[in-house]
Amino acid sequence: MATHFGQIDAYFINMLDPKTHGGKRLINLFGSFGRAVVWFIPDGHPLPGNKIRSITHFIDVHYHIRDWEAIVDILRHEKPVYFNYNEADNSAQIYTGSEPVGEDE
Repeated sequence: MATHFGQIDAYFINMLDPKTHGGKRLINLFGSFGRAVVWFIPDGHPLPGNKIRSITHFIDVHYHIRDWEAIVDILRHEKPVYFNYNEADNSAQIYTGSEPVGEDE
């Protein structure tokens, strides 16, 4: 099974209408790994499984809405930021590169 890894080069945020989309939010991530769509599901709802869409090869990853601020904060204020998706267990990570302790943000 493949691993899709790379630096996140760009992103955009969508906040969907709560009346027709149940209050979901999403972030599209772009990098050498391809495109990942990070879905934020309202707290208390079960998370769908992560997967790769067969036709578009987009990677769908799911978090609860409580994780929204932390992930947006990482994307806005950290550099570099990486994405990793492992097909063997459908796990995903969004994480920063090494930084010196006490670095000014």
